[in-house]
Amino acid sequence: MKTIYILTIFVCMLFTNSLSAQEVKKDSVSDKQETSIKEVVINRRKPLIKNKIDGLVYSVQADPESQSKNLIEIMKKLPYLSVDSNDNVLFKGNTNFKILMNGKETQLLNNNAKDVLKSIPANTIQNIEIITNPSSKYDAEGVSGIINIITAKKMKDGYNASVNFGSKFPKQEQNAGFSLNIQQKKLGISAYGGGFLRNNPETDYENYQQTDFNSLRQNVNTSNKGNGGYFNANVSYEIDSLQLLNVQLGSNFSKNKSKDFLHSYFYQQNIPAANNSFNNSDSKGIGFEASANYQIGFKNDKSQLLTFSYKFNNYNYDISSVTDIEDVINTSSNRIDQDNNNKNSEQTFQIDFVKNIKKVYLETGLKTIVRKNSSNYSAVPESLYNSDEFMNRQNIYGAYISAKFSLLKWNFQAGLRLEGTITKVDFTSTDTEVDQNYFNLIPNISISKTWKEYHSVNFGFSQRIKRPGIIRLNPFVDKSNPYFETSGNPYLKSVVNNDIMAGYSYNKKINLNLGLSYSFADKVDLKVSSYDAAANITRTTYENSNKASRLGLDYNFNYPITQKLNFSINGNAALFFISGKVNDIDIKNDLFTYYVYLSANYQFENNWRAGSNLEFNSKMPAGLQKTTNAFTGSSFNVSKSILDNQLSFSVYINNPFNTFRKAVTETDGGAFYQNNYVRDYYRSFGLNINYKFGKLKEEIKNPTRKINNTDLAN
Repeated sequence: MKTIYILTIFVCMLFTNSLSAQEVKKDSVSDKQETSIKEVVINRRKPLIKNKIDGLVYSVQADPESQSKNLIEIMKKLPYLSVDSNDNVLFKGNTNFKILMNGKETQLLNNNAKDVLKSIPANTIQNIEIITNPSSKYDAEGVSGIINIITAKKMKDGYNASVNFGSKFPKQEQNAGFSLNIQQKKLGISAYGGGFLRNNPETDYENYQQTDFNSLRQNVNTSNKGNGGYFNANVSYEIDSLQLLNVQLGSNFSKNKSKDFLHSYFYQQNIPAANNSFNNSDSKGIGFEASANYQIGFKNDKSQLLTFSYKFNNYNYDISSVTDIEDVINTSSNRIDQDNNNKNSEQTFQIDFVKNIKKVYLETGLKTIVRKNSSNYSAVPESLYNSDEFMNRQNIYGAYISAKFSLLKWNFQAGLRLEGTITKVDFTSTDTEVDQNYFNLIPNISISKTWKEYHSVNFGFSQRIKRPGIIRLNPFVDKSNPYFETSGNPYLKSVVNNDIMAGYSYNKKINLNLGLSYSFADKVDLKVSSYDAAANITRTTYENSNKASRLGLDYNFNYPITQKLNFSINGNAALFFISGKVNDIDIKNDLFTYYVYLSANYQFENNWRAGSNLEFNSKMPAGLQKTTNAFTGSSFNVSKSILDNQLSFSVYINNPFNTFRKAVTETDGGAFYQNNYVRDYYRSFGLNINYKFGKLKEEIKNPTRKINNTDLAN
């Protein structure tokens, strides 16, 4: 309540000191798409949100807080999005969605999204597209939808660039990055890159577990540090007015070291025993990706385009850990050495064709993905722990057709996508195989209508596929904690999710977005935990034994109190229904949840700006058996721009009233109860600096179609 009180005073002070101003005229929006379907501006001042038939576009540059926040923090304000207690982005309360960068998938966001999003300053991003009902041209994966992050405006002849730096403490996090756009006649080059350092001081957490016959309490001290970097370059060459060649290259890496000291108290039939274990783990990942797109136009029909695309990417991820155990209780060894080497590669071939047939915009195409995932894992002593080589080969063949058109002042987007999947899993040591072959016909439809300029409604239905990735499939058993084992399940199957949605937008002085949706799926591959009473070990893996559904209302409200003072609310309220079986025991995890993010910003004279935010997160489900506790957060920031807005500085403080936050995860396993409590730093201070320079004149052309492998969920 103290936080709410201070925020209220802050907003009132801004309000009472503000000068009244006339309303800015509404910006005109012209639709230059291939169809007659128009975009609807939802903010009357400067366009902050645009409504499209398949979702929304959020203008990050129009958000004043972009000068002082990183990308993951700005996502808390976006419709349909929220951020949980572990800094994971949620799309309609779900972690299963896809993130694209400039319209294409990148390894850095597939494998290390949390750290990368933290390292990107929001003021280097132009727009974020929130695609709630992806059309059939997208791969069927991404249960909740797709987020497309657009880093730069249309590039023009000349050049522009930006460099940025940010620092945060007491959890020591530093990041730096750059972006560059160059256009010279028919040749265009754009590049972006960055890096981050992380050195988190020691914190502690506690595990408590209770069964019918014994109990366990662990006190743990943990610390970690790491670094990473990424680079992506895009080169386009206009051969002539009908031919365009585009090549993209990218690379990323990350390293992490962690140290854990566990002091365990184990009580069996009221007889106490204690032991200590020390775990040191190292992980590193490195990836490379390259793609080429060749686009052909036609003289007789400017709307007609044919694109041939190829993409290759490779990512290696290695983990090694050493655990020393004192006073051994449930194992005969006092040292465990584990190594897990993962290699993932894929090649993609794609053909796309688009054409206007009168007032119908038609898209169709073919796609093939050849994917190979492998894991070579070992443990010492091998007699007690698993060692093997695991190989997963997966070929995906897809074809789609999609159409956009208008009828009786209603806009329609409808399509079908056929995907065939052939999967083969091999275990080298046992010479065993797992074959999974299946076909999916995925429908999609979106309908929208706008009237009186400021009212719009939309409806949609779609099915999406969730295929298990290497993390869920890998049978490697992590035994770094002597009392807990975690592993993947190579026998997992894909999951089909159904989504029914409806939305309403109001655009006048008050801007309002409402989205009501119901999603449901069967045989969901959720984590399940079971207790082995003979070995005194809790084992966790994934199983297709669950049902899950969500009935949710997502809302976004923006109100310019004056020309200089703005107030907004973003949030959702949802009912989750999750059920399944663990060891033939029926378990339910039904929960009502909510998320509220309040934001107030004030523009002072001489390019000074101040802002404050307050968020409320309810208790949340974390799978079939787990829930996480509720929490609140707050932040305050001040920013200043100079040199005609080329150079900007910002400082901020997050959660000034709480040094630490208590994060609690509860697990109800039927035969056991577990409480995991983590005490982590919550209060933080930070600084961001951004410098932009250069000038552009002519636009760089990019292919209309590119490869986006949005089919896989890790």
